[in-house]
Amino acid sequence: MNAVIDGLETFKNLFSSEDDLLKHIVGHTLFFEKNVVRQQAINIRTAIRLGKAVPVRYTSNGAFFLQHKVKTTTPNFKGRKEALQFTNNEENSLFHKETKIRICFDRDGNYYPKKIIFDSTGYKVSCGVQSDIVNYTIAHIWDKTDNPLYFSLLWNYCLIPTHCAFITDKREDSNPFVKHLKNLLKAVSIELYNPNRIMDWNQDVIQEEYIPDKEYISEARKLIRDNQINFLANNQK
Repeated sequence: MNAVIDGLETFKNLFSSEDDLLKHIVGHTLFFEKNVVRQQAINIRTAIRLGKAVPVRYTSNGAFFLQHKVKTTTPNFKGRKEALQFTNNEENSLFHKETKIRICFDRDGNYYPKKIIFDSTGYKVSCGVQSDIVNYTIAHIWDKTDNPLYFSLLWNYCLIPTHCAFITDKREDSNPFVKHLKNLLKAVSIELYNPNRIMDWNQDVIQEEYIPDKEYISEARKLIRDNQINFLANNQK
């Protein structure tokens, strides 16, 4: 069997150590101000309680259900276009199986994240020539993008320099550095925003199995304490 050739190792070699690469990525990643994150969470909670549809990224039909008078069924959409047309009709209701929250599908997989960031901060990201922030990528910290409690919440977003963002798209088991970075970003989010508290759900939004180990929590606390976390300032007019 041939040895694995990992391009990430080439990128790591641009830095004197993995710690320096980690500091580079985290130090240039932009998080959102706490008050903005809290207010947006309140807005989503209100929408849920009013029975409004909360956006998710389209995925397999098995994550959702249709509610009929006496039973539920799994939808049978042929693809994203058909699913999007269905949830765009206000008379149709589709629900997320795990949370029982009414959902609608994001039109291109990234429309709502861009809209929410603009509505909450005044900045346009990933909007082509109209962008106020360029060469940054919107990253979901937890990749549960079919879950309405994760997909459109600012506590689950950060902006990562594009030349580093590819790392967070990799599986944790693909490289020890990937695991370290992804778990550290999760720990920073937990320490900054306390998602389980601000979501005020009937159970923990981030369940125990999705919480990073204590070593990452301790590392995140130190970064926050030492003012090593950068925030996207509010640009609202």
